[in-house]
Amino acid sequence: MSSEREPRGPAASAGAGDGQLALDLVPDLVPDLAPDLPDPAPGLRRPPIRRSRRPGPPIRRADPPIAAPAPIERSETGVGTPTALPAGRGRSPRGIDLIDFGGAGEPDRVVCGDALDELTALADGALAAIYIDPPFGTGAVRRGRGHAYADHADDPEAFVAWLAPYLAHSRRALTATGSLFVHLDHRSVHYVKVALDRLFGRDRFVNEIVWCYAVGGKSRRGFGRKHDTILWYARGCDWAFYADAVRVPRRGGSHMRVVDGVQEKTDRRTGRIYRYPIAAGKVPEDWWTDVETLNHSDRERTGWPSQKPERLVERILRAVTVEGDRVADWFAGSGTTAAVAQRLGRGFVTVDRAAAAVEVCVHRLTRQGHRLAAAGAPPAPIRIVRGNG
Repeated sequence: MSSEREPRGPAASAGAGDGQLALDLVPDLVPDLAPDLPDPAPGLRRPPIRRSRRPGPPIRRADPPIAAPAPIERSETGVGTPTALPAGRGRSPRGIDLIDFGGAGEPDRVVCGDALDELTALADGALAAIYIDPPFGTGAVRRGRGHAYADHADDPEAFVAWLAPYLAHSRRALTATGSLFVHLDHRSVHYVKVALDRLFGRDRFVNEIVWCYAVGGKSRRGFGRKHDTILWYARGCDWAFYADAVRVPRRGGSHMRVVDGVQEKTDRRTGRIYRYPIAAGKVPEDWWTDVETLNHSDRERTGWPSQKPERLVERILRAVTVEGDRVADWFAGSGTTAAVAQRLGRGFVTVDRAAAAVEVCVHRLTRQGHRLAAAGAPPAPIRIVRGNG
């Protein structure tokens, strides 16, 4: 089966250009939301395109404008100062460092600072994918082994106002076939989805991915909250999707019979026989139960709280990017997105305001980079920027 993208959504419509789009969308997320899409930035490759079969004009929205973001402190780790690292591993001085593993290509970027500074300097159409896992607005101090940060207060409207400029600039920075993934939980996901519908357009909503897990506490007053939600929005109507890159094994014991390694079922009304080769696997549904969250003894753990498993981010990046594409994460934390991108041969830029998080990220990428180089696949160099230099 071909790994060609499977587009969704109506054809692109005419409208305002993208030059000032992100700046316009911050105070008011509801101007013309379906502008002409520019060609990708020079040097970026557009995947093969199959045009959408879904007819119909673009959806025009007339929602009331969203208020300009309140002047709350911006921080990838929440409002407040992150807890300091253990002695001997404190904040690094401002400046720029380069770590060279012997690989070719444009240096990847790890930035200690405000992601909005990085975003505003980024060219239009520079990124194939963005995955962000922002603070969830728990109103608590999130603690790991040796690291902690203070999360935003549990105020979903203020949370959306704080997140809005990051989303708006992210849309501008995506290629015409690029995608944004926003990882949230029950506290704010519905509020953020409304803002994303207005920003990208409801016709650019691709999936609500429900990531299910079993680890964690249980409730005596309701069903256990055992999932996060990842909202997937596409920049344009012909987004990249590489189905063959994310196939998973077919489950046994289904209602279908198995004949010579092929699952079969017969439509009783038409008599048509459907065959699914077991060895080919299947494209996952939008609920994922096969990726468990990290436990405390997992070797992948870095000690940073709320760290996500590499398998989760790897499935996302494989689904919408190919080797050589460039991806971003504006809330780096432990650096999972960057680590997966480095291992898969994707370029990356990742940012966090907490110096402690950046040091964890740099340590992780340096160790992995040397392992890849020793195995004969040296990654691109990494430029570490402290203070958005």
